[in-house]
Amino acid sequence: MASFPSYPLQHLLGRVSYPPDTKFRPDGDTIHLRDPVLLLNGEALPPSNGKIQIWIPGSHKPRTIHLKGKPGEQYAPIRFEGIDAPEEHYRSNPFSLKVDSKTIRFLKDKKRNQSERSQPQWSPATRYAVGQLAKAGWALIELDREVTDKYGRVLGYVYASDAMGNKGAFISLELLRRGLAFPFLFESAGDFIPLFLRASASARKAGKGIWKNYRHKPVTFQDSFDAPKHYTDKEPPAQRKAPLNLPVVFRRIVDAYQLKGLGLTAALRKYDAIDYTTGDLVPGDRYHEIAIDRMIWAPHSYT
Repeated sequence: MASFPSYPLQHLLGRVSYPPDTKFRPDGDTIHLRDPVLLLNGEALPPSNGKIQIWIPGSHKPRTIHLKGKPGEQYAPIRFEGIDAPEEHYRSNPFSLKVDSKTIRFLKDKKRNQSERSQPQWSPATRYAVGQLAKAGWALIELDREVTDKYGRVLGYVYASDAMGNKGAFISLELLRRGLAFPFLFESAGDFIPLFLRASASARKAGKGIWKNYRHKPVTFQDSFDAPKHYTDKEPPAQRKAPLNLPVVFRRIVDAYQLKGLGLTAALRKYDAIDYTTGDLVPGDRYHEIAIDRMIWAPHSYT
């Protein structure tokens, strides 16, 4: 029997490939893990009925990863935890928000542009992440303790790997070191927080990639661009040189434009911003009061 590494935390292992006719839309912080297995105690455990159960210390019930696709072609979408690459394609969806103890439903404003929008410099992160993982052929995912998000994507820290689950390049960290992505950290990131913040700070000081045209305060919806139809599309030169915000801020700018009655101040309060060094917390619309090199996030009162 083949012997796999026995990691102290649970990992997923799967193949990564994007043939020319793929219908998948990977981007700089989301990939698709084909035929994933769970590495546990030196064994590779296959899914059961399209599901992988993850036991979290201190929890009385397992978390469940629901695989997508039909039998024989199953996959798991993976969201890189701890980072946020410039948005390749984002469109607002209606949501509810508590404002002054009242729950308000914000719907699409049909009088405004509802197309998918993209940020400047989305392409380098996508090219690097997809290219490195496809070259290795496999990805190893160290699972975040939250396991999945509300969209069913698996949350984790991504390494290039081989068929036996050995760790190669730490792709999540390399995206930050190379100035291809921003840190987007919550307390669940634990020991990764100082590591990711330092890597990002080093790239920012060197003026690499995204940091050349970064703006700490919000830009406008007019600074967004049409989303590409495919992740291999070329990004127009003018777009690559335009100013950009944190992707989490960009998404709120698009929300405020595309949803009727939603202002940017309320939209930005989807998250609270925290100074990792001092523990001070401010509502999301005041995120720019915290230095980017010390900022982490916490969910606020969206429903």
